[in-house]
Amino acid sequence: MKRVIVYSLLLIAGMGFSQLGFAEAWPEVIAALTMILLAYIMIEVGMEFDIDKSHLGQYGADALIAMGAAAIPWLFAAGYFWWIFNLGIKESLLVGRFASPTSAGILFTMLAAAGLAATWVYKKARILAIFDDLDTVILMIPLKMLLIGFEPKLLMLIAVILAFLGVAYFCIHWLTVPTNSAWVAVYALLVWGVCFAFEYVTELHLEVLLPAFALGCLIKSDHLHGSAEYSAEDIPTAHHVSSWEGVLDQGIKGTFMFLAGMALPPIQLGAMGLGVAAIHVIVITVLSNIGKCVPLAAYRDEAGIRQRLALSVGMFPRGEVGIGVLLVSLEVFRQQGMLNAPGVQESMALAALSLALNLALTGLFILVVIKLLKRPDSEIHKSVRVRI
Repeated sequence: MKRVIVYSLLLIAGMGFSQLGFAEAWPEVIAALTMILLAYIMIEVGMEFDIDKSHLGQYGADALIAMGAAAIPWLFAAGYFWWIFNLGIKESLLVGRFASPTSAGILFTMLAAAGLAATWVYKKARILAIFDDLDTVILMIPLKMLLIGFEPKLLMLIAVILAFLGVAYFCIHWLTVPTNSAWVAVYALLVWGVCFAFEYVTELHLEVLLPAFALGCLIKSDHLHGSAEYSAEDIPTAHHVSSWEGVLDQGIKGTFMFLAGMALPPIQLGAMGLGVAAIHVIVITVLSNIGKCVPLAAYRDEAGIRQRLALSVGMFPRGEVGIGVLLVSLEVFRQQGMLNAPGVQESMALAALSLALNLALTGLFILVVIKLLKRPDSEIHKSVRVRI
């Protein structure tokens, strides 16, 4: 829980520095550093990903549920901005993406600490969280095509994206290379360099999210990286990170949160009063979290309503990857010259404040999940074998 508090404070501190104009002095440097650190995080996400190809049907269902949990909050938020702030369809969709980033992996740490690592919710949440991240990245593709319009050279970008997805699936954990935190940082730098070179040569913008994830899937790792925590039965065979690796890992992610806050545009509410802004932030937050409740309507043959509710609430917290998606949305805004469109600055400010509120509520969400799981009931509970 301390990590959540520290990350939240660093993000808010970065947002405070952005209000003072510190980021305007070195915008390109800050943007590059932020993307390198985001690549580090996405490589870890890929390294944590595993798939049992003998149960693809179940994974397909999980992927669809995760896609719903990624898309519905986006559409809810976009509809709100379109209806209340009279934004255009394109602007509403992009601000909605900005307002509804993906779920956080801190849930796993807290559930494991509470002795709930063997529960259905813990195992299922690990699948959905990674698919949620991946689906959110993929959903950015049609959104960018809608904003930019179709161009023949976009076929090259689509081919590259399909190639990365193919590597992630067919060559999963094939490459044996060093996997401590320092080496992952080096790989992140290389991913950013390749993406930068690709953009320079082709004039097509390729975010680091998917290439970094694909590289992480390619790498074979026996480390416990990132936010995903192994359950008790995994611990004897897993190689735990050393103390210096843990410090480096958390330092990188803390720096990312601070730089992400600095990269956000200054909060401009225009003529909107603080009270009105607070109401908008609360409504946007509630809408986004209601959209994350897709698992509540699914998995009826696997778990009771309390477990499904716990899984849905577990999707509420926001994490590093979601903030990365938020920054990618911001970059698209800048590329399309949409930052100065009427209502966009105010909408983005409310979206950023909603993210900060969700971060602040992370502890409460996790306590609700733990209470739901520890409360005895007579609901259906079936053991589900998953591997991720």
